[in-house]
Amino acid sequence: MTEQQEKQRRYALAKSGGVCEVCGQRPLSGALQGAHRIGNTKSNRAKYGDFIIDHILNIGMTCSLRCNGALDISRNEGACIALCKAIYEREALKYQTGRQ
Repeated sequence: MTEQQEKQRRYALAKSGGVCEVCGQRPLSGALQGAHRIGNTKSNRAKYGDFIIDHILNIGMTCSLRCNGALDISRNEGACIALCKAIYEREALKYQTGRQ
């Protein structure tokens, strides 16, 4: 696992409070897994770019493959656009120098 992937998972774990974001269960012995909201596929990388697919806001914590699949919004174009908007707005804040 890369350092960036570790950072993504730590952020997602902290954000989820240690419970599955889909079912709300607290899994035994660290069984939580990082799940992409917009799936990590070749077609999604081509459509949205590595920046979106690898962004920490695109990662959530789930307890199982079933919940991992339920977190996937790849087939919901509106939800994907809303997530992309949230990611770009968050990143844009890093470059703002003052209010206009």
